[in-house]
Amino acid sequence: MLQQGQKAPYVRNRDSAFTVMMDVVIALIPLYFMAFFFYGLRALMLGLASAAAAVVSDVACTLLEGKKPYPRDISPLVTGLMLPLMMSAAVPYYVVISASVFAIVFVKHVFGGVGQSAFNPAAAGFAFAVACWPTQVFSYPAPFSAPPAFQAVTEGLSSSPAWNLFQGGVPAEDVLDLLLGKFLGPMGLTNILVLATCLFYLLFRGAISWQAPAAFFGIMVVAMLLFPRIPDTGPMSLVYEATTGMWVFGGIFMLNEPGTLPKRSSSRLAYGALAAIFTISFQRFGRVEQTFAFALLLTNVFSFTLDRYSERLLRRLRRVYLATRTKLSEKKSAQRA
Repeated sequence: MLQQGQKAPYVRNRDSAFTVMMDVVIALIPLYFMAFFFYGLRALMLGLASAAAAVVSDVACTLLEGKKPYPRDISPLVTGLMLPLMMSAAVPYYVVISASVFAIVFVKHVFGGVGQSAFNPAAAGFAFAVACWPTQVFSYPAPFSAPPAFQAVTEGLSSSPAWNLFQGGVPAEDVLDLLLGKFLGPMGLTNILVLATCLFYLLFRGAISWQAPAAFFGIMVVAMLLFPRIPDTGPMSLVYEATTGMWVFGGIFMLNEPGTLPKRSSSRLAYGALAAIFTISFQRFGRVEQTFAFALLLTNVFSFTLDRYSERLLRRLRRVYLATRTKLSEKKSAQRA
């Protein structure tokens, strides 16, 4: 019987879902620490505003549905904390608030609530912000420029190295600065070393499964090495792509979102591979510098299909295995006779 309407295996009940989401929140804290280090109080205030908007929207929708809010459902908090990290530290407050409200109201609750979303809420919220306010999302202040915490930031903004890659150029930043995150970019995504630590923590805690990230990162690394977008060597292309792109953050925090992740291990491998293929395709042919969110939304469409065909394939393999085993048993019985 095909698996339908089930949540991801590692989210067995509300309590285990709370534990998983809390691990994700803990993993996001170092990224906010780095954002505060580079951009000051404004980075924290953006995160607070986005998280508050997400939580309030979730409670309002739950009440309108005639349900009682469940305090241990902190998935809105996770979505609200993720969104500002993917944007500029100079982004206006109304952008992150609007993105959070859209993610919770039109993505989470329209499709049935926690664990039932057809699309990743954070990816959809980011895509919504890019579609409505691309200039604000992709205009970045320099690290240590101390943008004002509450006033609009209109001066000293520029494009990121990701824009240079998108245009076919080579980033001018020093490699060490790229590895340490000291360059213009989304306020929580630039430090690759901190992101790697977050990945190891989530894997160690069992908050995310390894199959989808392994397939995703494996294909992305091979593609960056063998088919660089810039006129440079493969290793340097990988450094530029990994440090300036959103796909490392997305592969860690967004690819394994419980509501959209396939249920079977084989399906997750295919899901991660498909996300990598879409991400690479969008990098080559997309119209914005950060394309992972759009690639993930397209990958979400195939989640149930991958599970369905994986179930059918495994069923056929079981039949072949049982038939082969039966024939071998009959052959041995005939030889003994």
